[in-house]
Amino acid sequence: MTAVIPIPRDPPGFNAYLSDTGYEELLGELIYEGLAEQSPDGTFYPKLAKELPTYENGGISPDGLTVTWKLREHITWSDGQPFTSRDVLFTYEALHHPNNRLARVTGIELIDRVETPDDFTVILHYREPYPNIWGQFSGRGTGIFPRHTCGDLGWMLGWECNTQPVGTGPFVLQSWERGKQIILERNPRYWQTGRPFLDRIVFPIVSDALVRSDMLADGDAHMALWLTPEQLKFLSNIPDLQFISLPSRWLLRIAFNLATPPPAPVSTPTPTGRRRPTPTPLPPGPNPALADPLVRQALDLAIDRQRLADEVFGGRAQPAGSEFFRGWTHCPELTAPAYDPDAARMLLARAGWLDLDGNGVVEAHGVANVPDSTPLTVRFTAPDSWDTLIKAQKLIAQMWKEIGIRVQTEIVGPRDLQGSWEEKGMEVMGQFQVDLWDDGYPGSDPTDYLIWRYASWSVPDKTNNGQGGNIMRFADPEVDRLLSQALTQIDPRERRNTFCQIGRLLAERRPVLYLVYFTETHAVSSKMQNLVVNPNDALTWDALNWRVLK
Repeated sequence: MTAVIPIPRDPPGFNAYLSDTGYEELLGELIYEGLAEQSPDGTFYPKLAKELPTYENGGISPDGLTVTWKLREHITWSDGQPFTSRDVLFTYEALHHPNNRLARVTGIELIDRVETPDDFTVILHYREPYPNIWGQFSGRGTGIFPRHTCGDLGWMLGWECNTQPVGTGPFVLQSWERGKQIILERNPRYWQTGRPFLDRIVFPIVSDALVRSDMLADGDAHMALWLTPEQLKFLSNIPDLQFISLPSRWLLRIAFNLATPPPAPVSTPTPTGRRRPTPTPLPPGPNPALADPLVRQALDLAIDRQRLADEVFGGRAQPAGSEFFRGWTHCPELTAPAYDPDAARMLLARAGWLDLDGNGVVEAHGVANVPDSTPLTVRFTAPDSWDTLIKAQKLIAQMWKEIGIRVQTEIVGPRDLQGSWEEKGMEVMGQFQVDLWDDGYPGSDPTDYLIWRYASWSVPDKTNNGQGGNIMRFADPEVDRLLSQALTQIDPRERRNTFCQIGRLLAERRPVLYLVYFTETHAVSSKMQNLVVNPNDALTWDALNWRVLK
């Protein structure tokens, strides 16, 4: 049995630690395996390990700092060499090596040392408890690498196994003709008896999206991946197809600069005795109007997320209400705010922003740190790295203008906006008011990302050389407490409850507005059997059970 899955271009390789295009995850998942893997419901199950280490079975020490993995015996790599604890040690050493710059992504920096007392035991000694221990040596297309064939520990980018992989997974690389096709065939040494069912999977490299759709419609392929709106429209008329739509990691968001605003400008009397603010340009730093949560809530309610998804992103996005919209961390109660411009105007009025002169722009009346009659003006910044993002910026600016806000849109280079401390990036230096961009946490565990983005100790400044991701300068003791609590919770179900509490607090405080999350849609032939969708892993996570009908 052969499955045919066309992809748009050659992947960078089979090592998903090095890049994040999606293709290396798709293929790496077929070749490499982790100590444990995550199921569709978010629970973990052992893969290369015999069992999950727990407090109950002694695999996790009472203080959470020592974790012992017992490995399956008699597993071999696809070239016949035995899989042992030394391969886990090699993988740790490569991820931890400073030249590879991967420790912050994987949490490896929290491991002080690794012991391998025998071929099938790995003991990890942590500097502090790490919640994602079960998922640390696994993930979307990642896992354990072979010590004997990859290469220099300090040069993962140049590893031979990036493009000529040797794995423990159900498939092996048979051939790769760049620009033409990749063929994976059944691993005859696979440790799960009788698996996989398929003899091979062929990945033709087909750059034209409509040609890939034609291949599926004509029965020459079994999947069409990452559909464009044009593909979706065409394939929706083809019978016997299943459509799978999953949230991607990417979330479009607006961030506010919540640093202490500058003092109010000095007002001078006019000849008539009325006081007006001295005309000054918008300051490069925080806007005092945005310090009021009511104003941020008004800006939130003034955004029509469904219109944004439809008009700007062609239906490839869905309204978002939190960081927790995908996989096992999904908090269904954290829905996107309803579009309600009338309620937004009322909130502005409550905050002291009213249009008393009838010019269509609200002005301050009794607002702290803002002279009376000052128009509510917001400088709204976006990077010029994506034309569609600029289109979204313009639409949101128009929505804000409709509730009486004067919006000054600003487009800057990505390095100018998101550059490092040395590059004097506007975000890390706090030289912005409101900005727009998309990002999200890699993999399926958001713990490290949430701390980097929202913890008060992650505000970029001189002491951390601008390394923190809390560019909003947001500080909340309860959010800090819950983030610290999440670091000690090994059970994903307990940690998810903590995440949802954090999500509710962020929805109230609004340091960030969550706009839309981007989706990926795939079409699958009815001839493809046993395909199980896992929102926590790559589409190929369970390909060892796939079958294809003739």
